[in-house]
Amino acid sequence: MAGLRNKILERLNVGVSGSGTPVLVLAPGFGTNQAAWRHVAEAFGDRYRIVLLDLAGLGPDDRWHYDAIRYSRLEAYAEDLLEALQELGIAHCDFVGHSVAGMVGALAAIREPQAFRKLVMLGSSARYLDDEGYRGGFTKMDLGLLIDAATRDYVAWSETYGRTVVSAPPGNPTVREFVQNLQEMRPDLVLSILLTILNIDLRARLPELRVPTVVLQTRHDPAVSDEAARYLHEHIAGSVMEVLDAAGHLPHLTAPALVVDALRRHLD
Repeated sequence: MAGLRNKILERLNVGVSGSGTPVLVLAPGFGTNQAAWRHVAEAFGDRYRIVLLDLAGLGPDDRWHYDAIRYSRLEAYAEDLLEALQELGIAHCDFVGHSVAGMVGALAAIREPQAFRKLVMLGSSARYLDDEGYRGGFTKMDLGLLIDAATRDYVAWSETYGRTVVSAPPGNPTVREFVQNLQEMRPDLVLSILLTILNIDLRARLPELRVPTVVLQTRHDPAVSDEAARYLHEHIAGSVMEVLDAAGHLPHLTAPALVVDALRRHLD
């Protein structure tokens, strides 16, 4: 049983630190791994037991842990999360998910609400593609051009995409870190994950979420439209939304103090 128990923890590269009693789970979004949460983990380590993990396909050298068919459904990531919590013996936690990980947390909380005290979504979206009466921020043409550019010249695409998503010039440390993460991943794996994320539509599931939820959004996020973030807030009962005075999709790296302050307000 020990081997089976540890398998999910190894697959998600789970690490536990901190000296507090309550549990805070930090999950990374596309193009990042758990290292992206280092500033937040340090800030909360004296108050929380911190659980860091990588989503399948997003961790260092994670190619052997990624099944393209299984992970074509976001529910598979939620199943991984719940299994990891069970194996760690965690019955109740606060969960903070960046980007797609916010929706992974939502699906997990819909399935097992008793496991979550509070859910925080940072730069998350239930649907990235535009639809009638809904602005996700991407058209189908945008998606096609993005995939085409990544297929033709992955290195050049990763550099352009990194600057755009971070909303900073090429020499910015966060841009360099994000681009390096992308370039260390296998291109076909990246494209598979990206297609899964950009094609999700979880709008119909939002009313099922009954866990207290906080939606954090920067004032300009090139990956998630303001309308998409507000849609989450308006369709998750009792949710709270806060707009951070920062730009870009990775404020926990570019403006960590703002994110830490917001989390302290909402998790207390």
